[in-house]
Amino acid sequence: MLGLSWAQLGSFVVLCLVLAATPGANLTVVLGCARQGGQRAAVAATVGLTLGKVFWAAGSVLGLATLLATSRLAYDALRLAGAAYLIWLGVRALRSARHGSAVQRPDGLAPGLSAPGLSAPGLSALGGFRRGLIGDLLNPKVGIFYTTVFPQFIGPEDAVVPAAAALLVIHAAVLMTWYPGMSFLLTRVGRRLARPGLSALLDRVMGAALIGLGIRLAIVPL
Repeated sequence: MLGLSWAQLGSFVVLCLVLAATPGANLTVVLGCARQGGQRAAVAATVGLTLGKVFWAAGSVLGLATLLATSRLAYDALRLAGAAYLIWLGVRALRSARHGSAVQRPDGLAPGLSAPGLSAPGLSALGGFRRGLIGDLLNPKVGIFYTTVFPQFIGPEDAVVPAAAALLVIHAAVLMTWYPGMSFLLTRVGRRLARPGLSALLDRVMGAALIGLGIRLAIVPL
């Protein structure tokens, strides 16, 4: 038996929904993948970041993630690596906006975008998966969450491994529902966003958001 009560499960679902709905690095990366590779890349990015959380959850159970909570050096090293990765993604988005706004296609769409939606051949599903996975693994705050907050939903009487697995499945289900849903809304208005001016503007917004998140992660400790 897992030992988890309905109250525990319900509280954890609410927490996962709030975290998923809060603008942050995960949502920005997924929407950026949707912009550059369409719905398939966005779903793949969500799978990647979900797999990253599986790693962190396993690390928490095994005690690996606890190192981040006790070693300032380990935490800072991972935090700066994650910040650098987000800034790199932001710079790439800004460069894409600059080059995209300089070239127009005969059909009036932005370069690399097709009429049915936001599908860019430059970012494959594998590329989206890689972005999601790396971005999550290089985010120490995910490790801290699974070290400090995650265990609070597992009582002393609960079977730790089965309970942790059940909570992880819930978290994954929320992520796989929320992020692809958000990216689907984005692709549904793909024709409007695919005009050169709007496309470049959205790339700039995404790029600035990623760079801002990276800088914040670098200078603001947990």
